[in-house]
Amino acid sequence: MKAIACDFLQALAVHDAARGAELLHEDLVYWTVGKPHLFPYAGTRGKAEFVAYLATPSIFPGGSRMTPLVMTAEDNRVSITVDGEGTLPDGRVYTNAYHYLFTFRDEQIVEVREYMDTQSAAEFFGV
Repeated sequence: MKAIACDFLQALAVHDAARGAELLHEDLVYWTVGKPHLFPYAGTRGKAEFVAYLATPSIFPGGSRMTPLVMTAEDNRVSITVDGEGTLPDGRVYTNAYHYLFTFRDEQIVEVREYMDTQSAAEFFGV
């Protein structure tokens, strides 16, 4: 499960929709922390909506970097803290700290809970 979670983070970092779709269960629930009226990326998405997002080009040329720091697995869950970094075309570097909690069913990811510093993201991207 740890390898699948890390593989998914790499697919996410480079917007690899094909690989992401393979790793995600049909019943996926992808939840991102925050209040959608304050942070538009917050909220819950199903597999089709999330894979459609992965199919869009990354705002970071060449993708971002997701560096796992601490990982724990228990039962059907994997918890990972991650440092994320990406460089925009104008040279500005975006960084954020993340926590992902993955739940698995049938060797695929069925739930993702994504936590980050939403204030930092909102300020950087002007949302």
